[in-house]
Amino acid sequence: MTATAQTAAGWSRPVALTVAAAFFLEQIDGTILATALPAIARDLGVRPGDAGLAMTAYLITVAACIPVSGWLSERFGGRRVFLVAVAGFVAASVLCGLSSSLAMLVAGRVVQGVAGAMMVPVGRFIVLAGTAKADLVRAVAYLTWPALAAPVIAPFLGGVITQYAGWPWIFFVNVPLGAVLLAVAWRVIPAADSAADSAVPAGIDVRTLLLVMAGTVGLVVGLELVADTRRLPVAAALLAVAALGLGWAVRRARRVPTPLLDLRSFARPTFRAANTGGVAYRVAVNSVPFLLPLLLQDGFGWSPVEAGLMVMWVFVGNLAIKPVTTPLLRALGFRALIAASSAGLAATMVVCALVTPQTPVAVMAAVFLLSGVFRSVGYTGYNTMQFADVPAGQMNGASTLSSTVVQLANGLGIALAAVTVRAVDAVAHPAAPSGLLGYRVALVALAVVAVLSTVALLRLPPGAADHVRHPRRERAAEPAGPRTTRSSRA
Repeated sequence: MTATAQTAAGWSRPVALTVAAAFFLEQIDGTILATALPAIARDLGVRPGDAGLAMTAYLITVAACIPVSGWLSERFGGRRVFLVAVAGFVAASVLCGLSSSLAMLVAGRVVQGVAGAMMVPVGRFIVLAGTAKADLVRAVAYLTWPALAAPVIAPFLGGVITQYAGWPWIFFVNVPLGAVLLAVAWRVIPAADSAADSAVPAGIDVRTLLLVMAGTVGLVVGLELVADTRRLPVAAALLAVAALGLGWAVRRARRVPTPLLDLRSFARPTFRAANTGGVAYRVAVNSVPFLLPLLLQDGFGWSPVEAGLMVMWVFVGNLAIKPVTTPLLRALGFRALIAASSAGLAATMVVCALVTPQTPVAVMAAVFLLSGVFRSVGYTGYNTMQFADVPAGQMNGASTLSSTVVQLANGLGIALAAVTVRAVDAVAHPAAPSGLLGYRVALVALAVVAVLSTVALLRLPPGAADHVRHPRRERAAEPAGPRTTRSSRA
């Protein structure tokens, strides 16, 4: 199926799959270095803690640059920005793989972060802008799996590559994959029509951009440092800067005529619920791939490969439920299914906190698989519901705003998990097994966060976003649009 085989409303499976593949490359790159840091530090002659700067630099850059992606796509066209982002990601991967010093590696990671920040919201906008509300559930299902799969398989994949090929190949494998992705994207992603090309946006709001960058950098770095009790004053100062910067940016966004952050989508109850309660859900979801490998290694004494293989059952659950996620959403509705998923996720996290080294492997694998099932269904539900009532003219701004919120939620989930583990370990009884109690308390605490995420959701009316649950009814009510043809591509 080619890009010409779109529905009248513009839905294209090849475009969605291409963008999802780009998402996977970007998201897996954010965490794959975790198991390779000791080897990187050894080769570059630095301490492992210092080598962690390569991961932090990437996360900071992505968080800081996402807000400008919406303006770039309006100014230069989504297809063009997406292709340049993929090419930049591949080039930065080569630079990272060839690094002979920590400074060179960090520079390459910064370039990767810039490219990644462009790929995610711009790619999602490309898919959603050409998708009718009737096809929204199906489109978002394609875009959701990278965010669920990448954090789960990245540590294991990074460990295998580092052990058998060397850490530079973590980056070099992006070159052939990125080249194929670029060629496919060039072919299947349609260019914007001439009417859209003529709508050139106003100049970028530099002041708001600087405020957002200061706020996001302060928040991400501050959360990273909170886990280190020796740097709490610095962390507190950075978090204060983040609060001031983001608060001022929101105030400007409400007043200037062409804001960098389009906050109009927050007037939609479904978007607001998905980006308030949904943040708490994502915090819990993103803590699981961080906590479980450490629980199995530090608490149970498993090897990295053994822990990685067990956590892969979460990924199996993610994939196994995918074929029925859309039918479940259409049958049960967003409120009921997301609430059930949040409760199920919380229950599996509590069970994970109760497992012991003597727990049968089959039982443990079943619990991890169920965790993946609940993560997948709830994540897809929130990601679909947030765009259900957003009109086409606001989709670019909504995608950018949502991507910024998600990126910050990702960092918050890992930071809260790390802070909880360290705090518990600091006050635990000396007889308690090293690390085990901290991981158990963190899992239970974040299970509570998963339950609390439903508060905003349950305030929605029972029929919220029902119009995207019934594709035939919605499609019949929408006017047919022109098909995208091969000649419309650049």
